[in-house]
Amino acid sequence: MYTPDSFLVSEREVLYDWIERWSFGKLATTQRGRIEINSFPFYLDREKHELVGHMGRTNRQWQSLMRADDLLVCFDGPHGYVSPRWYSQPDGVPTWNFLSVQVVGAAELIKTEAESVSVLRHMSEINEEHYGEGWTLDELAADKLSMMLKALVFFRIKIQSMEGKAKLSQNRSKMDRVGVIQKFAASPDTQLQALARLMKDALKQEQK
Repeated sequence: MYTPDSFLVSEREVLYDWIERWSFGKLATTQRGRIEINSFPFYLDREKHELVGHMGRTNRQWQSLMRADDLLVCFDGPHGYVSPRWYSQPDGVPTWNFLSVQVVGAAELIKTEAESVSVLRHMSEINEEHYGEGWTLDELAADKLSMMLKALVFFRIKIQSMEGKAKLSQNRSKMDRVGVIQKFAASPDTQLQALARLMKDALKQEQK
């Protein structure tokens, strides 16, 4: 990932926070020159330094996971267009602010039913807490769960390296950055509001 020094984020705990916050990632693998990219929900095991996920058994990507020449997972945070008219000086150009984390690793399949069920339970608990209304895996009939387990493939990715990029107008003056923050914060788009908060936090950190 092309990352100028001013946009580079390398602190592991910060990157882990971002992965947990925006956990729907793109899994990219290459094998013998063939590239495959699919999107999946993941959860992060901080203690084991690994990502855990699942995919449909009919998705052929799982068959090449462990033999992949390269494996990368990309997590994208909020992003938004920046108009030059938001700057204090008329010397800007249109651009896009965004946040992204790329994880390089090696995959292995999860083969036991007990661990597969644990993955489903953990992922549903996390996402219900953030987005749902308290549904639990126990509400699923045993025969339905059995069918689901047969239709899915579970896997873990051992994290080998991570790189984060936060392009938040750090290359502009404080006045310009404040102007962009105000525009994002005033938008009805919750994604842009989140981007405004990230920009505001980054500005505060630099002023300490």
